[in-house]
Amino acid sequence: MADDHSALADVLGARRTINAAAASELALMDHYVRGRTACASPWDTGVTEKDLYSSAICELAAALSSTFAAIHNKLQMWRQLRPLVRSSFINGSLDKERVKTIHDHLLHARPETVVAIEAEVLKAAGEMAPGPLGREIDRLLVEADAEWDRAVRTRAARTEKRVRVRRRARGLSSLTTVMTDGEADEQLSRIDAEVSRLHPEDPRSDDQRRGDAQTALMRGETLLCGCSTCLTSRGDVADAETPEHGEPVTVMPDRSDANADATGETATEGSGSARPGSERPTREPLGRALTGPLPPDTPPPVSPAPDAPRPDAPPPDTATRSRPGGGTLIERWRAIVENNPRGVHALHPDGHGGMAIPPPGALTYAPSRALAAQVRAEHPYCLHPGCNVPSERCDLDHIVEFDRQNPERGGWTIRTNIGPRCRLHHNLKTRKLWRTELLPEGVLHIVDPLGNHYFTAPTL
Repeated sequence: MADDHSALADVLGARRTINAAAASELALMDHYVRGRTACASPWDTGVTEKDLYSSAICELAAALSSTFAAIHNKLQMWRQLRPLVRSSFINGSLDKERVKTIHDHLLHARPETVVAIEAEVLKAAGEMAPGPLGREIDRLLVEADAEWDRAVRTRAARTEKRVRVRRRARGLSSLTTVMTDGEADEQLSRIDAEVSRLHPEDPRSDDQRRGDAQTALMRGETLLCGCSTCLTSRGDVADAETPEHGEPVTVMPDRSDANADATGETATEGSGSARPGSERPTREPLGRALTGPLPPDTPPPVSPAPDAPRPDAPPPDTATRSRPGGGTLIERWRAIVENNPRGVHALHPDGHGGMAIPPPGALTYAPSRALAAQVRAEHPYCLHPGCNVPSERCDLDHIVEFDRQNPERGGWTIRTNIGPRCRLHHNLKTRKLWRTELLPEGVLHIVDPLGNHYFTAPTL
């Protein structure tokens, strides 16, 4: 028994260490951003403190393989924490999930109300899981300031509704809808009414039935029973891909809203609601139809005879394969750029796409509707690494800057020189805080203000 107590104490000690490390990470992120924004001098360069803040958040997001929205939201939460909550977070008494729950439920509450209930909130946080804790905070707020609670609920019902999609594994997606309690209860009642009409012999699990009921309601259809009798009467295939009755079904756990920020499921500032952070659908490579020189120091490919193994090829089970997202292609270009970081590696540094004479529309700043539609279709998201803003909400940015004074000299408005970039990342490039160039093979090379190199490979 003593050993069991000791082992549990070790677990609790490790948890406190993890909590304190999470608080330390946020504190260091805040320190980094404050340092990066301290040198703003808009009267000299035109770069404002807001520009430097946005750039600093993007630098952290790129380094941590995250998104602007996720880093921005974490940083704002840290800056808005009450002193007692922050202290408990730093010493490891509270984990990040409970800290976020406290922050979200107390957000916009009157300062005097927060001061009055803060001690009770902290006591509840030490005893409750995040879900019950949030409900307890709401109860305390109603008791302390019922008038404010009514007003804020009315405003939230009008302004905080949203729908988000998160791509999951095996071709599935999670659709998360934020609505009022009454609307949620009404929707669930409709779903349960559809499910209640199914026969007990329907082989689907409860979750599968409700999921299919939601889809049927969305389509304006009726949920069909999947039992053998109903399948036969409808003439459906009897061996449809449904589990045998009683067969256990694996249900993928869904992540709570407390973790949504870590996945980038929030809007990018100045770009409208972002499509949730997730795996991007297949898109055509930037400049897919381009032809150009191979990267420096790259020997020309040699085509071996059919069925003849290459003498220098590794065994089949250890052959090097290009990983999703670029793999060996990115590794090769990273090595080339790092060996010559100040060099120009762009396929077409002048932004003319290898053409001597500008085609129709190339000397006009705004692309034609046909060209805009083609570019957005090929690139469904902002080109900045990790950005999930859909291209229909993005600006069509010139990779090589368009010269309004002398359009023939600047980058042309052609398919190989424009791409979608959300307003945030477009502004950072326009302010010349971040640099972009299109490399051969459709690889996009982006350099942050610190000189760090990031690459976006074309998805094949």
